[in-house]
Amino acid sequence: VDLLQGRGERLRIAGDFGAALVQMAISRGREYEADAGGAEISGDPQALASALQKIDAYARGGRVNIAAERNPATAHMFIINPLNGHGADNLFSTHPSTQNRVAALAQKFGGKAAPKLQPQPQSDMITSTRKRPAGPWDQQQQPRKPGPWG
Repeated sequence: VDLLQGRGERLRIAGDFGAALVQMAISRGREYEADAGGAEISGDPQALASALQKIDAYARGGRVNIAAERNPATAHMFIINPLNGHGADNLFSTHPSTQNRVAALAQKFGGKAAPKLQPQPQSDMITSTRKRPAGPWDQQQQPRKPGPWG
């Protein structure tokens, strides 16, 4: 005899949905805590806010993170939400919006939020000029000596 008259399956689905919402809310809360911890460690909350905005601008530059789209369960592992359609703090987001993260840093540390950055094309963000010496992995390969087969 089914005492719940078929409602058990609906309750299970609702419970799974509620658990997912709680998990996402916890993930957003952890992002705020991680930002505050990073700002304390670096001693420069404005630099962290600026870095978050640069990463966000780069992520919004029109590229899709194919690996993240194929496995959205890994979205919480990224600094900025890698999935399409992000940008707002909502029930279904694993990350707070960058604007909210920067505002939280400014509020917590009594500073001014970093200026808002616009997305830039990838070519503008990555330059080919080096300002550091090449490491051992950057050095040109020496020609190999011929082996016994040529």
